[in-house]
Amino acid sequence: MQRFVYINDESCRDSYRDNRVSNTKYTLWNFLPKNLLEQFRRFMNQYFLLIACLQLWPTITPVSPATTWGPLAIIFIVSASKEAWDDYNRYLSDKKVNERRIWVVKDGIRRQV
Repeated sequence: MQRFVYINDESCRDSYRDNRVSNTKYTLWNFLPKNLLEQFRRFMNQYFLLIACLQLWPTITPVSPATTWGPLAIIFIVSASKEAWDDYNRYLSDKKVNERRIWVVKDGIRRQV
């Protein structure tokens, strides 16, 4: 298998991806589903969700369902907030790297862009 590299050929420019760095996990559209999927991959979260669902039946639970759903919701909100904050910091770091000036050699001339 041969590979051809075209240097300074503007006609081939569209066939290559740009060199942007992106380490973010989430977008605004997929944050909630991805984060919930990640939360429920942990066995303990699945267990507590099962217990919370069982407490919705008044015949088998001696306590109010709010005593389980409240802490479960708080844990999920705190975890999601931490993930959102970390992802936002990754976005800022990527933006800083992507806006850095670089050296480009074009037509034998080295210049900074």
